[in-house]
Amino acid sequence: MTAVLPVVRSRLAAVTVCGLAAGMLLLDIHKVSLAIPEIERSLGAGPTGIQLVSAAYVVLFAVTLVPAGRIGDHGHRLLLTRLGLWGGLVAATLCSLAPGIEVLVLGRALAGVSAGLLMPQLLGIVQHLYRAEERGRAFGRYGVCVSLATALGPSVGGLLMVMPVLGWRGVFALNLPIFAVLLIATERVLARTGPLDGGRRRPDVDWAGLALGSAFLVLVLLPLVLTTGRPDDPGARWLALVPAVALLAAFVARGRRLAAAGRAGIIDAWLLTVPSFRSGVLVSLTWFASGPGVNLAVLVYLQAARGLSPFEVGLMMLPSSLTSVLGAHLGGRFVDRWGRALTLTGILVTLAGVVGTVGLVAAGASTLVLVATVPALQLLSGLGGGLVVSPNHTMTLQDVPRDRGSAAGAIGQLGQRIANSLGVSTASMAYYSPIYGSGHTLATATEGMHRHALYGAVAVAVAYLVAALAVVLRGLFARPV
Repeated sequence: MTAVLPVVRSRLAAVTVCGLAAGMLLLDIHKVSLAIPEIERSLGAGPTGIQLVSAAYVVLFAVTLVPAGRIGDHGHRLLLTRLGLWGGLVAATLCSLAPGIEVLVLGRALAGVSAGLLMPQLLGIVQHLYRAEERGRAFGRYGVCVSLATALGPSVGGLLMVMPVLGWRGVFALNLPIFAVLLIATERVLARTGPLDGGRRRPDVDWAGLALGSAFLVLVLLPLVLTTGRPDDPGARWLALVPAVALLAAFVARGRRLAAAGRAGIIDAWLLTVPSFRSGVLVSLTWFASGPGVNLAVLVYLQAARGLSPFEVGLMMLPSSLTSVLGAHLGGRFVDRWGRALTLTGILVTLAGVVGTVGLVAAGASTLVLVATVPALQLLSGLGGGLVVSPNHTMTLQDVPRDRGSAAGAIGQLGQRIANSLGVSTASMAYYSPIYGSGHTLATATEGMHRHALYGAVAVAVAYLVAALAVVLRGLFARPV
């Protein structure tokens, strides 16, 4: 018994470190929305610039995930974990000191690459440490740690932003001490937990396939980022979708050729034959497109239209993050019993929170009423999110062998990051186009303009939520997709 306890504690400590690190990476997708109005004013950034601050991170995050997962599975998990953390530290420094929008976008791109190196290793480590029958509770703990990391992030980031010395830079400076602590924890916890890498083998990474897939994603997002509503938007921007379709066809054809030759492409074809994994990825592709749009729209509206400070808005979002901890805990505990029914419940609860928030704005609620009521509605959204994400992690990976853990985690995360990219870009386009198209900026637009922009962005996010609901219902009442 005494010999078992240190192993158990070591594994729990490793899961905690992995969950907190993953929470920081996911928080970076959302918390930047706190700083968007101030970045626009301080750096004179236009709609394309402020969209790229969000999009550069999630796109490079997505592009890096799969090769990093493949390399990690071939005996390099700890190495890539260290590289990802050091890269995140450098990126946070660059963003915190950025003199202009171009340097800020560059820093966000580096942060995305670092996140892509790191995230599949975190999932792979948890996958490696626990047997299939243990992973429900392990990923429940992982989800709780992710939620804890995201719980305090917006409010602490908002607090740093209202300090005169930091301003919008505070949202990025927050990462500096956190990455430093995670680097120490990696050496003291992960490196001492036990063998996490397995035997070292030469990774077979399909770099040509990676180039095709990356170019496809960039071309799909390009017209969305260039759509500002202004008269000078390039009319030919939508033509980028034509070569995007050709690149997608080439990507799929290459993957099939490699699979026929017994080689692994960017998307491991074998993993897609696992029904639980395939279904989980489909849920991720829809669910994770909704959250960034809702967060961006609400955070920008409350600051630019209602005059709340970043700290006040961060505090209003705090209940959502805190109840997501509860949702993640419940999801991890009951996923083996209830399965996809938990995901369905989570989506419906989240939808109720989102509709309630927008309903308050549509009813003309005063700022005081919003400050008092939105946090209560955020309780619903957070609980629903926890019930979706934690069980989906478990169900996606439950039938995946340990030696494919990082690759499977990378593909799952790839689906999430592609969804994030589309969610951020489409919601940003929906919010910014009517404002900039009328000749205003976020700072000069009236409350009415911001309100209608909010409706458009949330409508996009709700469409993604409905799509996620359809995927889950199909999985519940028909054969798995």
